[in-house]
Amino acid sequence: MPDSRIARPDGAPKGLVRAHLATFPARAGIFRRVVDAILPQVDRLVIVFNEMDEAPADLEADPRIEAITTDRDTKDLGRFFTRPRPDDIVFLIDDDIAYPADYVARSIERADAIGWAGNVFGYAASDFRHGAEGERGWRRIRPDAALPQPLGVRMLGTGTALARGDAIPTISEMAPYLGHADVGFALLNHRAGRRAWSLPREGRWLADALPEDLASSRLSLTFRAQPSLPVVAAINEIIGADRDHPGQAAGAAEDVA
Repeated sequence: MPDSRIARPDGAPKGLVRAHLATFPARAGIFRRVVDAILPQVDRLVIVFNEMDEAPADLEADPRIEAITTDRDTKDLGRFFTRPRPDDIVFLIDDDIAYPADYVARSIERADAIGWAGNVFGYAASDFRHGAEGERGWRRIRPDAALPQPLGVRMLGTGTALARGDAIPTISEMAPYLGHADVGFALLNHRAGRRAWSLPREGRWLADALPEDLASSRLSLTFRAQPSLPVVAAINEIIGADRDHPGQAAGAAEDVA
């Protein structure tokens, strides 16, 4: 059994508490803010440095950090580069979000209240409403929006997601969804019979921390305009899936879009 130093509820998985981050050269000036915020909260931090020959020496020297360099651009799939143990708790994080000092502890508590078996969790999310013209379509649940109760959703944003290690797909399973990790994560967990939940939080508990001068580096702007056929097929399968979140009120996503 891994020796975790992170306290958690009795019902939570007992393995290491891990965070997986992927970054790239354009974010060199900001990603350390995320490292500084998250590292004290976890047992292990994995950082994939896309298109970089070497990682900063101080991060490589830290025994709590696994620093991985790659000459390829794995984009958001870098978060899945390292495979966790099944009983680990894995946080998938981004380099442009301001994570609070209690992010890990409170997220574990909120997930534990729902139950780890058959569920995955997060904050940023998207949900799809079936209905008449004008009502049908995707609704975005922003991570900084207040949410008083857990909300069952079809797709989580993988920059604010957490799950047991056995719910984290391998990078080879995620490969068809390069640049669309949210889609791949949603599809593979749906096929495994897991439900996705956007966790409750106060407004502005999470916040976007990307400076204006780096706004053009957002993956959604630079890569997602022309999704591949596997991504289109995955989205259609996710839309067509039945939702069976216990206690979920119809249309509950509208107020937090």
